[in-house]
Amino acid sequence: MEANPQTQRAFRQGVYLAVALSAALGLALQFTWPGEWLENGAFDRRARWTARPEKADSRIVIIDIDNASFDELQDKLGRWPWPRQVWTEIVRYVSKGQPSAIVFDAAFTGEQKEAPAMDDDFARVLQSSGKTVLGFSFLSARLQGEERTARQDASVFAAQGTRLGSELESGQSTPNLPLEKLAHASAGLGLINSTPDEGGLIRREPVYFLYQGRAYPTLAARAVEIATPQNKEGWVAQKHWHGTPSLVRGGKSIPVDSVGRVLMFWRGKSLETYERIPLWKLICSIYPGQCPNVDRRYPAEYFHGKIVLVGASAAGSYEPRPTPLDPQPPGFIAHATLMDNLLNGEAMREAPVWVTCTLIVLMAALGGIVQWKQPSFRVGAFIFSGAMVLFITVNVGLFGMSHFVLPLIIPCITLAASYSGASTARYVTTGRELRQTRGVLERYVAPQLVKYVMANIERLNGDKRELTILMSDVRNFTTMTEKSEPMELIALLDDYLAAMTEIIFKYNGIVDKFIGDGILAYWGAFTPDHNHAQEASQAALEMIEKVKELNTHWATQGKGPIAIGIGVNTGPVIFGNIGRGKKIEFTVIGDPVNLAARLESLNKEFHTSIIVSEETRNRLGKEAQVRALGGVKVKGKTVETTVYELCGWGACPPQPGTNSEATPSLAKLK
Repeated sequence: MEANPQTQRAFRQGVYLAVALSAALGLALQFTWPGEWLENGAFDRRARWTARPEKADSRIVIIDIDNASFDELQDKLGRWPWPRQVWTEIVRYVSKGQPSAIVFDAAFTGEQKEAPAMDDDFARVLQSSGKTVLGFSFLSARLQGEERTARQDASVFAAQGTRLGSELESGQSTPNLPLEKLAHASAGLGLINSTPDEGGLIRREPVYFLYQGRAYPTLAARAVEIATPQNKEGWVAQKHWHGTPSLVRGGKSIPVDSVGRVLMFWRGKSLETYERIPLWKLICSIYPGQCPNVDRRYPAEYFHGKIVLVGASAAGSYEPRPTPLDPQPPGFIAHATLMDNLLNGEAMREAPVWVTCTLIVLMAALGGIVQWKQPSFRVGAFIFSGAMVLFITVNVGLFGMSHFVLPLIIPCITLAASYSGASTARYVTTGRELRQTRGVLERYVAPQLVKYVMANIERLNGDKRELTILMSDVRNFTTMTEKSEPMELIALLDDYLAAMTEIIFKYNGIVDKFIGDGILAYWGAFTPDHNHAQEASQAALEMIEKVKELNTHWATQGKGPIAIGIGVNTGPVIFGNIGRGKKIEFTVIGDPVNLAARLESLNKEFHTSIIVSEETRNRLGKEAQVRALGGVKVKGKTVETTVYELCGWGACPPQPGTNSEATPSLAKLK
């Protein structure tokens, strides 16, 4: 049912406003801290959903200083930190297998004072290996009495063809380097600093840190450089046409964010992802005679072509660095993950800013369009829900299969806000008009039929149907108007019409119009599966009984009684919107309507209350108790019509000189 132009215009303006405000809300959220917090949570959830540990790079092997290693080696090696001889033997043994790189997630900063020769031995082994990477860090420094951390990563994106790096401001961070002889003997040094997000989780890591104009590779980047010596150059920055930067080295391109950090693609939960060898088992492989009962040994050849990462997961030996998949993993998990990403050129690629903005605007527009084009609440809600589910499914699919990160929460919020705002606009404009129309319609149609009428109103244009028509009229109403005060008469008529309307509605009838004190009603328009002749007859009988009750009530107020006559006829009529232009009426027309009016008038001649036509009588069934009044020639008709008095559902006393149809009971028709 179409609203008037003014209401439609107000609705459109409301939709425009809802879309605009929703888009503004989404854009504001996307680029502020609350939106970042929401999207980070969505990233973590998708990372857990799409993690595939079986696809982790098998070249990465972790030698883990775990709790079991502490327990097994405490008697032999004493308290932590262990002497440098332990690491010397590990590098010597693993190097025999020709690994791609041996990486220590540790900074060997101090001298072995009680045994300086150990440092010399360690340096010689490092030099001989030629593939060992040692860690170092930038420590915090005090600045004007305030503690500042090394993660002052105001990361910069350098110009085309230069390196990317996270900036460590001079004067705020100091390098904590390995012992000089060890640093010179190693194949390279790598930074072990991390760059957690505001929530404390590590999602992004830089490939380089910038300090005093120089670029320092992270531990993972240096390890990959050592492990792939065929690629001589370092990581070079490139910017693509769509605005997303990346780092390129040796044919491998890895996406980075706008400040040069890798948004890491997590393979799985910490210690379950990459192969992990407890340190004590490696020691037993080096000295098999000391561990006769060990279940597995690792020969040096086992490490051929591997990147061997030495780190600690024992309690108290590391600082937890939370990731999207684990709240308390050891730090070497982030290093291993970044190595995996760099080796395979795989990382999460964030949508460019223009894509994000476009997506938010489109989601805002979609919410408004759904409300604009679909007036049905159920269908609109179904489309809205379907669009939301489809977007989430596609979003998660792109995340897992293509490593493409679209914003998830903010677009959903934008869609919901737009749809809700447009719904509010509909409610206060076309919805209000519809409610007003419904309220008017309920004065004519039984409430249980209103829903049907509103759903089919556009199709009710002059349809021909078989209906049952009821006409009623108050006897001697003209005389009453002469003897009664106008206001008293209006009050009486209001009570009477309200009571009759209620009964008609009760039996699924429709009040077409009030003609002064008369009523035109019909049945069967919206209930084709009902016996509309019987429902009309039931209503007629109850109307007579209700008039008796009203008369009793009015008598207590000193008012005179009334009597009514009712005519009921069944036949094909034209039903629906009749007329054109400015005057359109929803009504019934046709000869059966005229006959119902004639039957109502015949009650005066036969001194009856309800007269039904033969067509109606034939549809009432054998249990309906009627009395034949004979054939009459109704005004406007050339042939006689057999008419009947409707008495009820039971016996009707015969009148002298008339035929009668009687049964034993006097029950009222129900």
